[in-house]
Amino acid sequence: MHRRLVFCGVLALSILGAARSAHADCSAEVDAAFAKLRRAAAFRMMTKIVNDQGSLSMSVDYVPPDRMHQTVETGTSAGTVELIVIGSEAWSNQGQGWAKVPDKFAKEVSGQMRQSLSGNKSANAAYECLGEKTFEGGEYVAYRTELPPVAAKTGAEAVPGNVQMLYVDKETGLPVRNIVTKPDAPNERLFDGTFQLREDLKIDVPATR
Repeated sequence: MHRRLVFCGVLALSILGAARSAHADCSAEVDAAFAKLRRAAAFRMMTKIVNDQGSLSMSVDYVPPDRMHQTVETGTSAGTVELIVIGSEAWSNQGQGWAKVPDKFAKEVSGQMRQSLSGNKSANAAYECLGEKTFEGGEYVAYRTELPPVAAKTGAEAVPGNVQMLYVDKETGLPVRNIVTKPDAPNERLFDGTFQLREDLKIDVPATR
């Protein structure tokens, strides 16, 4: 459980790099929005993820180029799980205080984080421009893409890919919301992410037990 949770923040950010679509490609505009976010002194991503195992809420602070503080609320007996990554080192807190994680795992997580923050993405990624849209009372520039189909088990049909909607602030050019839904259930959010600039954020080495 712990290993799966600590990767959530990295995977949530990198989901933007695994999309593909048959529509007009507006990926350059999406790339520009996230490049601008990555150039910020610090930012926060808050998400809610729903899957077959249940749901979890997560807040991830990023201080580029190599600092991350992730807090995951599972709503289960696992409670709150925290992870701090600084350079190639990492510390976790599963309710008993901070402890340094093994070097191999720390390097794996830090590598994933750096790759996500670098902006590298699949060459097959493509986003359809939807123009200006009103969403939850705000005015944004919207983009849509279809995520790759889920691999099928032997003898079963492949599950159609989910739909991702990205909303970019018209004034700042920064991404604000990132939402993933099932293709046949647009109101059922599997992933709901919010981005905020937080230039006051600081991520330091925690005091270990």
